[in-house]
Amino acid sequence: MKRVAKAIRAQDWFAVAIEFVVVVLGIFVALEVGAWNQERTDRHLERAYLLRLTAETRANIEVMRQNERTFTDKVEFVLGLPEMQLESAITADPQAFMARLDDSSWVALPDLRSETFEELRSSGRLALVRDAVLRSAIATVLNDYRSARPVFERPIGDYRRMLFEALPGRCYRDYRVGTGVGVADVAAIAAAVERLRSDPRFEAAANAEVTYGSDMLFYVRLFRAQLEETLALLEAGL
Repeated sequence: MKRVAKAIRAQDWFAVAIEFVVVVLGIFVALEVGAWNQERTDRHLERAYLLRLTAETRANIEVMRQNERTFTDKVEFVLGLPEMQLESAITADPQAFMARLDDSSWVALPDLRSETFEELRSSGRLALVRDAVLRSAIATVLNDYRSARPVFERPIGDYRRMLFEALPGRCYRDYRVGTGVGVADVAAIAAAVERLRSDPRFEAAANAEVTYGSDMLFYVRLFRAQLEETLALLEAGL
């Protein structure tokens, strides 16, 4: 600044121009370096978030696959229950039979993992993920799933209630929290299931349960496909 003041007093306008250019260039370079450093930091952050989003999406896909297996087995079990040879089916593996019987009344879906997306949204950092299509894909699958989930958790028939009314509590206790021996009273389980399927309301309840399970299979596969599309976008961005 002293040189500029001296040049002005001496009316050395060329020197003033040179000093001005130097100052402007210095400011420009400083701004560019700052912008470059910020961009570099943002890209590191973006990659870290993309890796976390990828891990969560893979976990969510696995959850959907597990639920697909559960609902497939549920539908097959309820469809086969009316003609099932109970004694042989139970005796072969009482604990496994009770597991299938229990799963046949399954009516819930777990929440999807979304910690990273919620962190980005709540902190105002969503723009760190530059791919707008990816941001939209993640938001869409999470919002659609959460909107539909409360509906999925409502059974449309009486199968679950009828099952647990027919099944002796002791048998269920032995299956769930037994002392390690597991299910022992095969005859009691067979009698309980026979009471269930002899109930005049059973056919209607079983039909409703199969319809519910088939509906769930459709939507679980739909959400899994959406998650797999999202995963492809995430992996392409890494």
